[in-house]
Amino acid sequence: MSETSHALFLRHRARRGKRAALIRVWDEHMPAAIEAHDGHEAYLMCASHADPDVLVVYQQYRDAAAAQAFLANPAYLAYLEAARRLLKGVPEVEAVDPLWSKAVGPSR
Repeated sequence: MSETSHALFLRHRARRGKRAALIRVWDEHMPAAIEAHDGHEAYLMCASHADPDVLVVYQQYRDAAAAQAFLANPAYLAYLEAARRLLKGVPEVEAVDPLWSKAVGPSR
């Protein structure tokens, strides 16, 4: 792990029954932007088993500056605009310090 890595866990709560639509919007805007952003070290989007309206996301960046830079990415801004109608409030965000990881490739 990089000593300067910056990581976040996010919980995105979709409006009731809108999680699949939120995933489609994410698929439309985010994968290519994440792949192209050299500041992303890891990104994992998960569907919650506990709540059918929640997505849990882990994002790991090279450093805090890389995370901040991604917030201005046009694809991310387009995702936010398209997702706004599907989300129930703003995502919960928790910053964490990555201590260890086994790399995992895409599952979809």
